Amino acid sequence: MQTKRGCPHNCCYCVYTVVEGKQVRINAPAEVVAEMRQLYDRGVRNFWFTDAQFIPARKFIPDAIALLREILKAGMKDIHWAAYIRADNLTPELCDLMVQTGMNYFEIGITSGSQELVRKMRMGYNLRTVLQNCRDLKAAGFNALVSVNYSFNVIDERPDTIAQTIAYHRELERIFGANNVEPAIFFIGLQPHTHLEEYALERGILRPGYNPMSLMPWTAKKLLWNPEPMGSVFGEVCLAAWRLNPNDFGRTVMALLEERFGCAPLEEALSAPLEERPLVRR
Repeated sequence: MQTKRGCPHNCCYCVYTVVEGKQVRINAPAEVVAEMRQLYDRGVRNFWFTDAQFIPARKFIPDAIALLREILKAGMKDIHWAAYIRADNLTPELCDLMVQTGMNYFEIGITSGSQELVRKMRMGYNLRTVLQNCRDLKAAGFNALVSVNYSFNVIDERPDTIAQTIAYHRELERIFGANNVEPAIFFIGLQPHTHLEEYALERGILRPGYNPMSLMPWTAKKLLWNPEPMGSVFGEVCLAAWRLNPNDFGRTVMALLEERFGCAPLEEALSAPLEERPLVRR
C-alpha cells in the first residue's frame, strides 16, 4: 500500500527525490482504507506501507493520525502493518495509534548512530529525538520487531564514529529488548543524481562519463560504496560475520565491530561535533 508519494529530504545517497520528487502528495485516508478493505475482504491481514517515509516530516503528523483513525473506524482490528518510519517525527498520540492499529514491525533508516555522520549525510535526523520517541513507542505498548538500517562507511567513517554507532544501537536494544532490535547491515549502492555521486566524482573515485548501469567489475566495485581507508575493514568484518553466523548476520557484525572498536559513551554519539565543511564544494 502507498499512502503518499515524494520525500522532502536530502539524504546524500538516496534517489527517492529523483524518482518521486521532493513534494509530498497525500493519498486521502478514506481512499487508502477503501483499498485496504478490498484486500481485507479477500483474506489479507498483513500490510506494508511502501511510502519513502510513512511520516516524512512533522507537518505530516496530522495526515498519519487521520489515516490511522480511519483504519480504526473501518473496524479492521485483526490486521498487522509495517512501514519505514522516521522516528524523529513521532508523538505520544501517534505511538498509541500505531499500536492500536496493529503495527508489528517498522524500519528505521538512520544509517549511522553518530550524529556527526548523520549530519554529513544530510539526513536531517536528531538522534536524541529518535531515542526519546522510541521510548514513547515502547511505553505505548509496542513489543514487536524493529529493524535498524546501518550502512557503515558512507561519509568520513572512522573508528570513533563506529564506536558511537555501537553505543547508539545498544541503547535501542535497552529500549526495545535486544531480541527485538535487528541491525540490517548493507552497503550503499551509489546512485546517479545524488550528492554522494558528486562526492565520488569530486574525489576521483568515479570519472565523469561513467556508466551507472555498467556490470564491469572495475566500475561495479566502485558503485557498491565502501571506499578506503575503512573499506577493507568492513569487508573483513562482513565476511567474518557471514562465516560465523549467516543466520544472524547483522548482530554478528555489530558484535565484531564492538570487539574491534569498542563502545563509546552514548552522549558522544548524540552530540558529536560537525566539522564545518560541505559534503561537496560548489
